[in-house]
Amino acid sequence: MEPRERPTTCADLAELAPLYLSGELDSRRASVLDAHLKRCPGCFEELLRQAHVGAARRRIQPVARPHRPRPWVIAVMSAAAMFLLAALGFLVLMGPQLVRVYAAAARDHRHEIAERQPRRWVTDRAQIAALADRRGVPGSAVLALSAQGYHLERGRLCFVGRRVFVHLVYSADGHEFSVYLRGRGTDPLPGAIRETVNGAPLRVSEEGSQHVASLETSRLTVLIVDDQSPEAALRFARFASTVL
Repeated sequence: MEPRERPTTCADLAELAPLYLSGELDSRRASVLDAHLKRCPGCFEELLRQAHVGAARRRIQPVARPHRPRPWVIAVMSAAAMFLLAALGFLVLMGPQLVRVYAAAARDHRHEIAERQPRRWVTDRAQIAALADRRGVPGSAVLALSAQGYHLERGRLCFVGRRVFVHLVYSADGHEFSVYLRGRGTDPLPGAIRETVNGAPLRVSEEGSQHVASLETSRLTVLIVDDQSPEAALRFARFASTVL
């Protein structure tokens, strides 16, 4: 009989946080840490702080003056790079973190919305907008999505695929669904494009009983998770592309 996994404690965070944020932590320990973060607000806030500090350091990292390699070195490196891209293809270009982001969003929605696990939410619209502003997501975007029959219910910060998103809950006709917002990164979202609306590519993914639609604008990455139907998620994605 295998020994049970030791529960993660607050003291473990200093050791595990860098690996968690970089995606290097193995899936078993990451799941244990996920469970700890959901019940420990102090550790969650500390992880947010470390994510913010890490992002700031990357922005101000000095760029060293490049050394110009010899022509034959450039030729060899170019050939090697082309070989790697041909051999690894989609996995190299997309990366495992991006592939897992849809499943992570669906899992978070299931825990927090479908199963109603206890969480600390912000319900005041102005405070939700201010929370989004602090994470680089325009508060005006949060409020703009509350139109055409969609109502903003509550919001909070959460980790999805090791990245910080603003998790918003909207409702329509008494049905709640999740919207995850973050500043757009350099990596594109994975999956085939279902359609393009107002220049924004829309994608749809099935994750168990959850339907995930995604879009990218010039400023934002948006994930929509709905357990009603893929068309409901896609309908909101179309609307979002017109106001974001």
